[in-house]
Amino acid sequence: MPEYPWVATLDESQLTEGNMAPVFPRGLSMLLIRKGGRVYALANRCAHMGCTLAGGQLDGPNLQCECHDWKYDISTGEFVDAPMIRIPTYQTRSEAGKIWVKLEG
Repeated sequence: MPEYPWVATLDESQLTEGNMAPVFPRGLSMLLIRKGGRVYALANRCAHMGCTLAGGQLDGPNLQCECHDWKYDISTGEFVDAPMIRIPTYQTRSEAGKIWVKLEG
């Protein structure tokens, strides 16, 4: 099984609790969210019509797309109304003051 790289994105101080930040590790559009002391990383495109999720609203454990109100679980990427639809999520870690994401094939 291939090993995918960890890529540094932001300084930890740039992402405060309850906030989001779009990042582009190796050109991949991704959204980082700090919620409940944890950092989540998910694709920054809605599965419905490709709208950016960076302008969406956090609603508990869910992120609501600003275009058509689709809600995604930030930990799994699942569309709340139909869990078989999902957007990619990525592993994160904090090291040396940076937020790192694990890119996958």
